[in-house]
Amino acid sequence: MIKYLINILIILSLFSCKTLQKNEIISKVNTEEHNIKEIIIKPEKQNSENIEQSKKSERIFYFIGEPYYINGVKYIPEENYNYSEIGISTFYGKELHNIKTINNDINKVTELLGRHKTLPLPSMVKITNLDNGLSINIKIIDRHQDNTSLIQVSRKVAQLLGFFKDKVATVRVDILSDASKQWKNVSISLNEPEFDKTISSAPTEIVSISDIDNEGTKNNKNSNYLDPIELSAEEVSEFKLHLKVFNFENYSAIESITEKLPINIKYTTENNGNSYDIILGPIDKIDINKLVSYFISKGYKETKIILY
Repeated sequence: MIKYLINILIILSLFSCKTLQKNEIISKVNTEEHNIKEIIIKPEKQNSENIEQSKKSERIFYFIGEPYYINGVKYIPEENYNYSEIGISTFYGKELHNIKTINNDINKVTELLGRHKTLPLPSMVKITNLDNGLSINIKIIDRHQDNTSLIQVSRKVAQLLGFFKDKVATVRVDILSDASKQWKNVSISLNEPEFDKTISSAPTEIVSISDIDNEGTKNNKNSNYLDPIELSAEEVSEFKLHLKVFNFENYSAIESITEKLPINIKYTTENNGNSYDIILGPIDKIDINKLVSYFISKGYKETKIILY
């Protein structure tokens, strides 16, 4: 009887359209008891853990990161819900459109987004253009690699804040603590093991961009259907931009560095204990990039933009 069944299996395998692999057939034949047990044909095993891990790798996650350097300047990312700084803002364009960020978000030049060197990802901040008083709330989703810029914003933000043509603006960045904590909780919950079983994704609208270079320069026929943007304005105060450079050993070091400045500019010195600081200005916001780059190249990596 056993030999008969085995012969049948051999004949079936020879005439089958698909060759059966060894790992596809589990056959247990108890020859001692002359009892044929179940024959099971199994498909190749899918690793559910790998599938779940693949899904998680695509989700937005909460990111702070370790200290890092940009051209020798050290930055220490941290949670700081009292963050408020003044500096220079630039913007990014189509070169980053639809590019994935460091925490799996997506850069969009047409949305209210920004890139920052130390704030957690994601965070929410209020950015104010101090040149005209306009301000808007944006989401921080990525890091950037520019020592001079305090923040980089999307092209859309630059348009709304009125510095798209100038390319650069003097800004104040204030963290929105409650909104930032909410984004933190959402990002963490996205990566919890039971997330897919307990939360279903919310419906989203389909957004298409035909030509991002011309977006914002034409009248949009569907503008009535766009979400409102809360653009605020505050009184503009006159100020002059200055740059503070820290940690000169002595006056001789100051003189040797300042005599070769890339632009003609006045400066004053301050005694800071065992070292000296210099304050240069007033400076045009376009020239400040040259000065920051110059001092970094000379080994003076700690600088700060201040207003007087």
